[in-house]
Amino acid sequence: MTASEITKWAKKQLEDEGCRLNRVNNIPVHRRKGTIERGWSDLQGYTEEGQYVAIEVKTSGDKLSVYQKQRLDDIVDCKGLAYIATEVEGLPILRSWTGI
Repeated sequence: MTASEITKWAKKQLEDEGCRLNRVNNIPVHRRKGTIERGWSDLQGYTEEGQYVAIEVKTSGDKLSVYQKQRLDDIVDCKGLAYIATEVEGLPILRSWTGI
């Protein structure tokens, strides 16, 4: 699966549960540099109760950076919800982040 396919799937899964999510794109375009600090997740938003939600998308074989791990840990420490969206054997999955 591509990162885009996993992202769309994860966004739909959590939106179906009532989350409001936004896809964050920090890819430099032309001469404009990306503006987001390192480690911020691919999907960000909140639950109906106002709890922060972050989803890091990883294709098969892709690894989290140190910055991403630190950011996910910080989100959980601050009582937010953090997930990894990836795929196993061609099927998308969503895993709760439980720490490094």
